[in-house]
Amino acid sequence: MEPLFIDTKSENSYYVNNFSEYSNKLDTLPNTYFITVTGSGMPELDGLFVPSQQPPKESESGTMSQLGYWNGKLAWDRADGKCEREPSLSYSGSYKAWRIARLDGHLAYECPSEAELPDCDKPWKVYKKGVAPAPTIVIHEKDPREAK
Repeated sequence: MEPLFIDTKSENSYYVNNFSEYSNKLDTLPNTYFITVTGSGMPELDGLFVPSQQPPKESESGTMSQLGYWNGKLAWDRADGKCEREPSLSYSGSYKAWRIARLDGHLAYECPSEAELPDCDKPWKVYKKGVAPAPTIVIHEKDPREAK
C-alpha cells in the first residue's frame, strides 16, 4: 500500500500522493487536516484554515453537507472566523474545482480538480473577485499552531 501522505516541506507539512483508494470511505472519516494559504494577492486572505464546523445544509448544487464536508469532499473554515462564507475553502461540485473565498464571501481563487483534497502542487487560479498572484496551499496532518 502506498503512503497516504508524503512529507514535502517540513515534518508537519504534507500533500496528497494517492487518495483515490480512500475516497469511498471519506464520508465516514472526520476532517482532521489543516491548511495554510500563503502568497495570495490579498494578504488578508492568507492564513490558517481549520476543519469546517458548519452545521449540515444543502449546497447550491443540491448536495447535503456533513460536519467537515461540503459537496462530498473535506472543507475548511478560516481559523480566525472572519469570512462571511463558511466553509471558506471548499469543493464546488458544479465547477469541479476547489475554491477559496475572500473575507466578504465572494470567491477569489480556484483550482480545477476532482481530487479528494485541494492540490498543493498544481497552481491555483485567480477567480472573479481575486487579485493576482494566486496563493499556494499546504495541507498539514496536525494543527501547525501546536508544533510551535
